[in-house]
Amino acid sequence: MDRRYDVLLCDADNTIFDFEQAEKNAFAIACTGAGIEPTADNLAAYSRINDALWKLLERGGITQRELRVRRFEQFLASIGRADVPAAQMGEAFTDALAAQSVPVPGAVEAVRRWSRVLPVVIVTNGIAKVQRGRMGKSAFAPLISGMIISEEAGAAKPDPKMLRLGMEQAGVSDVRRALMLGDSLSSDIAAAANAGVDACWYNPMNKDNAAGLPVAYEIRNLDEVDAILTGKGESV
Repeated sequence: MDRRYDVLLCDADNTIFDFEQAEKNAFAIACTGAGIEPTADNLAAYSRINDALWKLLERGGITQRELRVRRFEQFLASIGRADVPAAQMGEAFTDALAAQSVPVPGAVEAVRRWSRVLPVVIVTNGIAKVQRGRMGKSAFAPLISGMIISEEAGAAKPDPKMLRLGMEQAGVSDVRRALMLGDSLSSDIAAAANAGVDACWYNPMNKDNAAGLPVAYEIRNLDEVDAILTGKGESV
């Protein structure tokens, strides 16, 4: 079978895992344990804080260890519950999130098909305990060839180190033979640009590429990846 690539570097959250649902489930568990109502407003407040801190981490402005506590310090301050220990709530959330393995619809079947064509290596910014816990409980576990996690790698996307480590796990040295699939422009697509790797932007919500980052392929559905891997997909 003719193919253009020798490894697929694949993001985890909001690409193959439904992170929003997983976050909602874990947040409810952490809130209940802390005596806080897991309302939609509280979840929205936490998500805004968490998203901003992960963006800060991408820029190198915070460590993951700091992020794990600070996001709950800020959340608890925002709802006037400074009496709740932020570190304790953060650990409860991390434990709950590690148990959440909610796939994006159709993702398990897609990864199963891809893994028959070439190695699939997960490249994800995240906490190792969470990402390995979720992956180990998921249907993806026997399908992937490796996993690079920012906490273990000592770098976070868009640092190209993450992608290079993923290529090493698959025994691929030529950047032209690697494809990075992900939903985040600032993380996945920027990392691909920094590493000189082709990017496949999973963009189901038809967002705008305002930064003008180089994208080899833009898709709305994961099923579109199949043709790209076999050399039949059309580039942007």
